[in-house]
Order: sequence, then C-alpha cells, then structure tokens
Amino acid sequence: MTQDPASNPAAGQRQRPEGGARRQILNAAAALLRQGYDATTTREIATRVGIKAGSIYHHFASKDDIVGTVVNEGVRVVHDAVTAALEALGPSASPRERMQAAIKAHLRASLEHSDYTSASIRAFAFLPAAVQEGCRVERRRYEEIWRELVAEAAAAGLLAPAVSQDSVRLLLLGAVNWAGEWYRPERMSIDEIAHDFAASILR
Repeated sequence: MTQDPASNPAAGQRQRPEGGARRQILNAAAALLRQGYDATTTREIATRVGIKAGSIYHHFASKDDIVGTVVNEGVRVVHDAVTAALEALGPSASPRERMQAAIKAHLRASLEHSDYTSASIRAFAFLPAAVQEGCRVERRRYEEIWRELVAEAAAAGLLAPAVSQDSVRLLLLGAVNWAGEWYRPERMSIDEIAHDFAASILR
C-alpha cells in the first residue's frame, strides 16, 4: 500500500486497512461499535488493544476516522462476497439463481465478520453527519447490486406486478442485514435461509 487511507479518503474507500496495530485498533472499534457510537471512545479502544490512548493517533487521525473505516469495511466485506458469488455463477445463471446466490453470499460474509457488519448496520444511523456522508459511497455501490438483481427478477416476471422494486430491494437488504440478530446455526442453515428469503419474494 503506497498511501495511508487516513490521508486520502477516496483511497480509503477501496483499500483494505493493513494489519498489525492498525488492524487491532479496528477490531476493537468494531466490537465496541456494536454497543453504540458513544461507547466507542479512543480510550476504550486503546484499553482493548492494550496501548495508550495517544498511540492511536499514530495510526488514525481521529475517532471518526476509525469509525468510518470500520463501517466502510463492514459494507465492503459483503460487497466483495456478493460480487464474487455472482461472477462465479457465470452469464447463464437465471435471475432466481443470482438472487439466491447473492442472499447466501451476504449472509455468509456478514455472519463470519459479524463485528464489522454489525457495527456498520447498528452504528450508521447514530454517526455524525460528516462520517455518514463519507460512508455513503460504499453503501450506494453495494445497494446498486441489489437494485440490478431486483430489476432482473422483475424483468423475468418473478415479482408480483403491483410491488415496487424499491420495496423489494429494501425488504431484502433489511432481511439479510439483520439476520445476525437472530441467526443460530442449530436452528436453520444459511443455505435454508437463503432459499426461504428468495422464495418469499420470487414467484
């Protein structure tokens, strides 16, 4: 990596943070953000990592720089997983297969990286406006995948004609995003959930 994302917000949106102390700080912040933005102080982050609070500023410019990085990575994790799953299907896959694959990929990625994805989901509404704005690019990029998937399903006649495509997209995103709140592997497998979610909206 040639440039620190903290000094270049645009680069930070697409580059993964490096490991070491920087990664430990992000991991600690992601866990704290599940409890809320206010609970995520630089002092609490430093305590979890086992460093002095001032040492954080060798790696990040501010608390909000850390929070923005965590929230963006939470979105990027599922974005990359869904993109890879759709590419693996190939061009001959049906809209139904693509929808189900996207749901399954999102669920697997989010449940395996629960701190980051949960932080991204839970904390976003409570972030300062400037931090929210910095995170919207990643969110919109990801939402565009689902906009296209829903449009494909509608064009194939898989949606009820009177149902808004925006409503279907928002319903799906809400379902996959909050699955981590109730998911238990002994109750239902991810494959079963993906099948049932897709079957709930596709004719």
